[in-house]
Amino acid sequence: MKRLRSIGGFVMLLAAAAIAFGQTTEATSATTGFDCWIGSNGPPLHTRFIRCMTDRDLPHVELSNTQTEEVMHLLHQEFHSKSGAAAETMFKANIELIRMSPSVWSIRIFSYPSDWSWQEGTPERLVRAVLCPSEGSCTVMIRKD
Repeated sequence: MKRLRSIGGFVMLLAAAAIAFGQTTEATSATTGFDCWIGSNGPPLHTRFIRCMTDRDLPHVELSNTQTEEVMHLLHQEFHSKSGAAAETMFKANIELIRMSPSVWSIRIFSYPSDWSWQEGTPERLVRAVLCPSEGSCTVMIRKD
């Protein structure tokens, strides 16, 4: 499913069916939160993404695969106990395991957000518009490089 969306002067293509890894509506609840970072698929296209995972400090879906559970735990620790800089490297190194998780999403954007975009909160608004339920509270933490 593709649609064009304009937020803060940017037009972004959201291809949720092709980009979201294991997205389910069961992963959201009355209290939802996301830990996000800016990622890239690298050469030759250098496509950018806002990658998000469900904040594991809040109620989340327990994974039956222990390897996937461990990777998700390490990603969460990277955000909350470290700098978060290694999140994209960890994501790419464990892509096959992460694809099994129902709590990781990638939202395609066309370029890295500009300084004024960060100041206006555009990346956070985009995540809220795409991932947050219309009812209940939703916290979004986006790591800025």
